[in-house]
Amino acid sequence: MPYFQGVFGKIFYVKRGKGFPIILIPGMGASHQEWFQQFPTLSKHCQVISLDNAGSGKSVHPDCEISIEQMAEDVHRLMQHLKLEKVALVGSSMGGLIAQHCLEKWPEKISGLVLSATFGHVDQHIMQILGPLLRSRQSTKVRIHNVLPLMLSAQFIKEHPAIVRHYAQKAEKFAAPREVLQKQVRAVLNFTPHPIRRTHTIPIMIFAGSEDPITPPKMAHELQKRYPQATLHIFEGAKHLLHVERAKEFNEMVQYFIRVCCHSES
Repeated sequence: MPYFQGVFGKIFYVKRGKGFPIILIPGMGASHQEWFQQFPTLSKHCQVISLDNAGSGKSVHPDCEISIEQMAEDVHRLMQHLKLEKVALVGSSMGGLIAQHCLEKWPEKISGLVLSATFGHVDQHIMQILGPLLRSRQSTKVRIHNVLPLMLSAQFIKEHPAIVRHYAQKAEKFAAPREVLQKQVRAVLNFTPHPIRRTHTIPIMIFAGSEDPITPPKMAHELQKRYPQATLHIFEGAKHLLHVERAKEFNEMVQYFIRVCCHSES
């Protein structure tokens, strides 16, 4: 299986397709399997790569605390491992924080960012959402079942039971142990963004679900103020897992973004 040496140990990754490289960075507690609706489509047009963040999936489960900065360093090491000159990053939720840190630390490596269901800084709302996870003693199966209504709209859950079941099964199979997940929670809560570089001209696309209770649209609008060059798209009726719930639209927009904004490197 493909691994590379990350900050804390072995980090698992997957790679499909050829062409311009894009790295899909999963959210909190999630693995590369979160992108199961992206790999088949995007890999027809690009080289699609994803990894399991430290503490998730098949990657090392550190005994010590971890940080967004260290998980971003793992993404950078993945670029070095694969000898990638330039990449586009697609980050969901916590993955969006990791992608933003990569942009601030290694801007010369980044051709574009897609920031999905994420935010620019931790506020009271995020603390209220994530705080209970630090005290939770629920099993993985119960936790995933309980958060589904926050992640996917009721209509999607009703109309696409096979997709929901696939997502839930993979999420349970590759979930981090509770104490490791809580380290990722603390990593998010302790995240402090770098001062923004006003010289940034790198293309950025921001996605948000209109009904997302975790990262509501107001957070996307605030994020756009941080990156004035960014374009913002609201997925009407969708919740947090935009790339699962609105996969076709999500994939088409990412393909367009890569083709238009990153064509000079493709």
